[in-house]
Amino acid sequence: MSSLPLAVLEQQLSAQLIEGAYLVTTGRELVMEVFDAATGLVWMSTVPVTAEYFHNLALDEGLSKVGIASASMDSAGFQCSPGREGEAVLTREIDGKSYINVARPMAPKMPTKQDGPIEIEVDKHHVLGFEAGRTLAILRLPEGDFVEVVGDNDQDDALVLPDGAELITIELAAPWVVALPAPTRAFFWMEQGMRSFQGPVRLP
Repeated sequence: MSSLPLAVLEQQLSAQLIEGAYLVTTGRELVMEVFDAATGLVWMSTVPVTAEYFHNLALDEGLSKVGIASASMDSAGFQCSPGREGEAVLTREIDGKSYINVARPMAPKMPTKQDGPIEIEVDKHHVLGFEAGRTLAILRLPEGDFVEVVGDNDQDDALVLPDGAELITIELAAPWVVALPAPTRAFFWMEQGMRSFQGPVRLP
């Protein structure tokens, strides 16, 4: 990935962020998320982590690991933390690393098929950026299109899809910046590395 296209994309994405928003600079490197049981909030690391670090990390009581994965998008930002419209994104330290509050998940709907996805409605304010030239996987459902947000498409052929769904691909002729709806409907597969599609979104 060349630095110039990414810089252009980040400039376009930043133009859509409001005061107090957070521009994510980890790109498609591995990051991890932590769930705080006391508040119901999910916190994401602002720096890349390794799988070894994730597996060896011992968290304080009340905190649990959500997972570790790479983002599907090239750049991203968060307008605010859940329930904090008009305020700066919340930050905290966990094990000496910086984290931001990115989401508040609702109760999950468990898979109706073996190895199918968990469906979760998530309170978040997430803006995604994809570079021109990318081929993106889209989960198409009768109620709309859901863009890839977590993981890559190496094993998409093996995904067990929800009823009425199909996987399609789109090719980007230009950079694409898209805001997920708030709340966001998210589908997660956890069997062979985390994979997630979220939306619905309007395709370019």
